This record gives sequence, structure tokens and C-alpha cells, in this order.
Amino acid sequence: MSTYNEIINEKKAEGGAASLKARLIKFRKWSTKQAGITIHGALCIVNGEATDGSRNAPILTFEPQPAAATPDGSSAGGAGGGGTGGIGGGSAGGGSAASGGKGNNNKEARCGAIDEPVDRAMYDRTIGCQVRTVREMKKDEVALSVPLSAMITPDVISVSDAGQAVLQCMESSPANGGSESNFWGAFDSTSNLEKVQMGKTVSSRGPQLLVKILQERKKAETALAKAEQMMNENGDDLTNKLAASKSISHRAPYLAFLIHQRFANMENPPVGTSISVGEIDVVETFSPYARTLPCSVCAPICWKRNELALLAGCIPGMSALQKVAAQTMQLAAELMALLDAGLLWRFPSTFSPGMITWDRWVWAAAVFESRALPSSSLPSWIVMKGKSSSDVWESCGVMVPFLDMVNHENDADTQIEWSNSNSEEEDPSTWCLKAITQEKTKKHLQIYRNYGSFDNESFMMKYGIAKMSNAADKVKIAWALVDGVGGVDPPKDYEPVSDSCGVPSSQLVFESTDADSLKSWWTEQRLAMLGKATHKNDSLDALKKGKKITFWALNNGKIDQVLFPVAVVAALPPEKILEWHRKSASAAPISGRPLDGLTLDRANQITVRMYLSFFYAKKLERLLQSLNSCMKDHFNNVQLWAKASSGGLNYVAPGGGDSMAVEGESPGVVMGWQTFFDTYAYNSSMEVEDRYYAIAPDCCALTLYDGHVRSLQNTLDALANDSVFLDNVKQQLEELGCTLDNTPAVVEIKSAPQNKGGQGSSKADNESKSKKKDDKGNGNKNRRRDKKDGRPPAIKLHIGNLSYKTLPNQLYDFFTKLYGKNSVLECHIPTERETGNSRGFGFVTMPEQFAIAALESGRSHEMDGRILKVAKSNSAGSARGRGGGGGG
Repeated sequence: MSTYNEIINEKKAEGGAASLKARLIKFRKWSTKQAGITIHGALCIVNGEATDGSRNAPILTFEPQPAAATPDGSSAGGAGGGGTGGIGGGSAGGGSAASGGKGNNNKEARCGAIDEPVDRAMYDRTIGCQVRTVREMKKDEVALSVPLSAMITPDVISVSDAGQAVLQCMESSPANGGSESNFWGAFDSTSNLEKVQMGKTVSSRGPQLLVKILQERKKAETALAKAEQMMNENGDDLTNKLAASKSISHRAPYLAFLIHQRFANMENPPVGTSISVGEIDVVETFSPYARTLPCSVCAPICWKRNELALLAGCIPGMSALQKVAAQTMQLAAELMALLDAGLLWRFPSTFSPGMITWDRWVWAAAVFESRALPSSSLPSWIVMKGKSSSDVWESCGVMVPFLDMVNHENDADTQIEWSNSNSEEEDPSTWCLKAITQEKTKKHLQIYRNYGSFDNESFMMKYGIAKMSNAADKVKIAWALVDGVGGVDPPKDYEPVSDSCGVPSSQLVFESTDADSLKSWWTEQRLAMLGKATHKNDSLDALKKGKKITFWALNNGKIDQVLFPVAVVAALPPEKILEWHRKSASAAPISGRPLDGLTLDRANQITVRMYLSFFYAKKLERLLQSLNSCMKDHFNNVQLWAKASSGGLNYVAPGGGDSMAVEGESPGVVMGWQTFFDTYAYNSSMEVEDRYYAIAPDCCALTLYDGHVRSLQNTLDALANDSVFLDNVKQQLEELGCTLDNTPAVVEIKSAPQNKGGQGSSKADNESKSKKKDDKGNGNKNRRRDKKDGRPPAIKLHIGNLSYKTLPNQLYDFFTKLYGKNSVLECHIPTERETGNSRGFGFVTMPEQFAIAALESGRSHEMDGRILKVAKSNSAGSARGRGGGGGG
């Protein structure tokens, strides 16, 4: 009988790409001859080595190539050059003759890595295989057709030998005298069980979670070693302790199945040998498919200790680390329970000695998580034809061979789509899942599918990748009554990052823990208004008890639907609260419009915007402080700029990197987050269709954090001035029932009250010492500061015809080099809400003397190959149009 090592190497002593190529050829034969999968002749699988830059690497084609066919059926030509590796899908694997069947024998390898270093190195270098075109494909062609019998479904698992072995380890199995007749009735959903494990980690800090993960891994490995020792010493005299009903997840039988099909010491291990296999239509074996699966998946459950430490040291990494801990705890608990139930020795014909290891168990979990498609994403007839319940199908998912080699791309839903139905003339037993081309695809292009719109935490946990500049990113933020208190002095370090339009800090809302200030501001009337605005009495009760409620900061710059009305109520002056209560008492509000009758004048609008700006700036600064504390331990004592002012994430140290110090830290070179991210995150990234994906743990962690801070920064940018702000919240204001009064008005300036809640004075206290009229035509954007306020008058300039590639820090550097170090006060480039791309214009605020020089000097401002258009800013031209912007 052949061993796994001999089979996986396909008589290729060197292993790696040579053995993988041979297995891919077997996979082609199995998929087209045995499994009944129809693959368009224009498609090919590019061997993993093709992505290392070689132009003549072999590819696996699905139709004869007249001029280039070789005896083994592969093509000697390339697929149009090396290009880049795929993301998420792909295939790779292998093993050298030295592996001994034990999987990962390299102490430096990640958890869940199988086979030998040569194979893992190949996968790390190539990120698996790609599906490409060898000739043009037209629109509406069937790219792929897969029958139900060729998919790994809950029905297949329930009749497989591996699945039945796991079932017989359960108390509720009929074989053990249990009453559960339904296979899946003995198991519970993976999400339910991991939620229980998650509850055990809620109070744990990052270092504690890291230790817990390592302990669980060690416990599982120790239990395996002990079980193998008992087998060797006691032979047949072994006792079993069956696993309790519902203690094992739906996932476990899948993992056992994948291990059996991949690592069995036979060429084609059967799916099942029991009579029940004949009750469903299924291929005889899935082994040729299982042996092309990657030898490692860089998901966080597989990360090494130092890689997990990047999550453990930062507050924003806690959520992901808790999930890793919960997954590891459940995987370890299930494996140890199955070991106690005799999985290793009760089923020798299915699991030979040494076949099940901790690394293989984790490997199977990572492969299953990254490969299984949710049943809801597939045509409904697939579940309807199944024997298992729809809940089980949704919990488990479906693995579709070949389709899971197709990599992810954000806009791939325009490339291929499922056919929703089969022809009525067709026999239902012959129905197939069909992938139809939605557009013409040229020769030598990679085929993609869209895995879905996920934030980077989901991408990272599921696929081991992260998408840079991910529009779906978001970060959870918390709010309590103490976070919005009026009538108090601003914090000592307060620096406004948005245009206050002359409203003094004494009329703005900040934070305060002073009990008297809190009680004075959050009156019963204001609290009642808050309850109506949010429609959440339970949240209001929690707030009254001093607890926090949570919201999302979104990468598209939109304000959370619940946070916005909270901010409106928190920022209103007391007289406005009383006025609204009088109106609402005399007239019933319109249904669905909780703040109907509330009129916000210009001062109110500015106060709401400035409060949101203060709130988001504080959240950004606290997040940056946490990241600064973590990053310096991992990246050469780097020191991050942890303020929202001076560009926030786009901060550039004076002189390009002078020695500065963040408060409470030792002096050093301070880097803005954007500079830091550009320096370190792209070291392990990959470009796919003009998008970058992180593919290594450190890069994934940085990209995850970038999405968090970027969500806060993008929202801050949208709060910079009135026109952009009101454009963003217009719909929310209408839904609340608010009316805007934009009549030009004099902003009344009141002296700041001497309040116990004061937290010191700030630069903003002297921001305005005289009354300023609102300039309707200029939308308060082009107003020069009064010279009496102690600061130089400034002018905001509109910069048109920017390249779309120009970054704010680059624009800042450009003007400071032309007009001097202190010539730029603020710099901002608006981005599109949906894509995050530059809108082709920007704003530069300069002291009056420098602004006049820029406007009247006649100097040509050329940047990134473009002649910039410099003019005074005005709301009509700067807020909505593209100005002089163009492509680039």
C-alpha cells in the first residue's frame, strides 16, 4: 500500500511545484471524467510557480493546445506572463518524501501548516494557483458547470465514513444507543459554540488572550501525544468517553472528512463504504481535489506567537484576537473530546495511525473556513434538492471544486454570475451550478469572483488577507452622557480640526465628568428628547446609569444613523430644548420624524458639526495613542503622531522628520500614520487589478488598523466645513424632521461660564473676540480672521486640476517648499464617498500674506505633471464640483 508521502509527491522526489503540477493534472482528469464538471476550454489553471515572474512557467489547460501539447497534457507555454498571485482562492500543496506523514515538523512554521518547507515556501511565494484565459471568452458563455454530486455538501458529509466516525463518538448517536436519528441533530452550529467560548474571553486582556491561545494549542498537542501513547501501550484495551450531544460543531465532521480525503494512505480513498452512501448521488472520492488544496492558509488561527502579538498589543486588535481565542478553544475542545471518544483507534480503516494531528486539524479548519460558500449565495435549488435542513446548509456551507480556485476581486461580480435556474426541459437530476460570463474577457486575463463586501477583520479572519483602502471598513466607538456636555471649558489640549466659522468655544460642547455640569446639561427635558430621537428606551436607561452605547465610524465618512441624532440633542442650547418641547406639546409630530418641528439655525448647525468633530477627533487620538504604544514594540521604536491636528493621519514632521516628542514619550522621530503605513504595510502586499491586498500577518494587522483610523479620519474630513457636512447629513436631518434656517445671522458671543466642569483654557478661547457676520455667498469658507483675535488673518485657497494620485501630505509639502515652512495652516483633499478616491481638487489654508503671494505672483504651480489652478475658495465651486480636477 502506498503511503501519503509517496502519493502526494507523485514520484517527484523534489516535491514542490513538480509534484503539485502532477496532482493538478490528476485533478483535471477527476473533475472532467469522474466528477462531471464542465470547464470552458478557454480556461486554464496556472501552476503556482507561474506567478514568480517567469514567463514560461507551465500551465494546466482544459482543451488541447495543437502546437504546444506535451505528453502529460500540460502546456509548455505561459499564461501571458507571470503577473501577480491571486488573493484568497488558489491552490497549492505538496510534501517531500521526508515528511513522514506527520505534517508540520518545522518548529518555525505556523500552526496548521502541513507538508514540507519547500511546499510552504512555494505557497508563500506564489499565493497558490490562478484561473486564467488562454483565449478570449465572450459574454454569456458557461465558464463552469458543476453538478451537485461533485460538491462537498452536508448530505455528503452525513454519509461519509469520516462523518459517521465522528457521529459515533457522540452520546446521541444511534450506534451508541442514542435517540437522535438525524445525523446533524447530534451537532450544534459552529457560531453558537464559538459564541459560548467568546463569553469566556470577554474580560481578558490582550496578553491574557495570547497566553490562552498558546495554552489551548499545547493542550491539544499534549492530548494527541497521550492518546497515541495509550494506543501503543494498551492496544485493544482502551476505554472511551463519548462526547456530549451538541458539544461538537457542524464543522468537525467536515474537518475529519478533509483530513481523510487528503492524508489517507491510498490513491483514491472512498467517500464512504456504508449502504447509506448509495442514498445520495455523489462521486466516489474527493481525494484528487483535496490534494490540490493549499498546504497552509495564513488565517489568524494559524499565526505564530509574535504575529498574534500585533493584535494583543493594540486595543483595536482585541476583537480579532478574541475571535481567534474562541476559535482555537473550540477546535481544541472538539479534538480532545473526539480523542476521549476513541476517534484515533476505533476507526482504523478510516483514520490510520498518525493521520490526525493538531496541525492538520487546524489546517482543515482554515481551508474549510476560506473555501466553503454560504448556501445563501448559491441558487436555491441546491438546498431544495438536499436532504439536510436549510439551517444546517447555511451553518455548514458548500465546497465547490475548481470554483474555489477562482480568486477574489472587488468588482468581479461583473465578470461571472450564477445561473439562477436550469432549463425546464432538463432532467432535474442533471441540474448543475453554472457560472456565466457577464462580459467579454480577453486572452491571458485572470478570472475572479467577488467573495462579498467584508470589512478587513472579516477578510482577515476568513481568508487571511486584508484589502487596503477597503470602503467596507468601520470601527466601533462608544458614547456616554459624559462625552457631550455643554457650558464647560474645552480640554487644555483642545485644537479644533474643523472650521468653527467664528462660533466661540464657550458655545461649543465638549466632554466632562463633573457631576454638577453633567446634571445641569442633561436635564430631564434633554434626556426625554434623546429618547425620542433614538427610539431606544433601553439605551436611554443604560446611559442614565452611566453606561456607554456603541456606534460605528464608517470609512465612507457617513455619520452613524443613531449617533447623529444623539449629537444633535447633545449640542443643542438649553433654550432650543425648551422651545422644541413647547412645540411638540402643542402639535403631534409626524409619524417617523421624532424631532419634527425642530429648527436648526446656522449657529446650531455649526455647533452640532463642531461637537461631532471634537468627538471623532478624541476617538482618533485615543486610537492613535494605543497604536503608538503597540507599534514601537514591533517596528524599531517608531513613534506615531497621535493628534488629530496638523493633518491627523497625514501629519508630516517639520523638515520631513525632525526630532520631536509626543507628550509622555521620549524624544524621537515622529511619523504620521500615513507615512508609517506606506513604509511598512506594503512590504507583504500584492496588487490585484490596481488594488492592493495584505497577504502576511504583520501587513494584515496594519491594514486592519488602517481601516479603523481611516474611518475616523474620513469622517473628520467630512466635518471640516458646513457645505460638505450638510451634504452628508441632509437625508438624516429630513428623517429626523429637522428644518434648517440658513438666514444670515450674527453669531452671539457669550463669555464662558466659570464652571466646575472646566478643564482649562485653550487657544480656541481667543478664537473670536468680535461679532462676525455670516457671508452667505462664501458659505463661511473664505472669511478672513479678524486681526483682533491675536492670530494672523488667513485665506482658504481652492486648488484645482490635482492628479488623483496626489496625497494631502504631498500637497502640503509642495506649498511649504514654495512659500516657506510656516506658510500652510491646513491642507485637505476631499475624497469620493463610495470609493475613497481623490476628487481631483483640494484646499490649502494659508496666512493672508502667503495666500496673496500664491494668487498674485504669476508663478506656475506645477505638480505631478499638472499645472494647478489656484483660486480663492468658495462654496459653489469647492464643495460639489470637481473644480479643475482631472484623471491621473
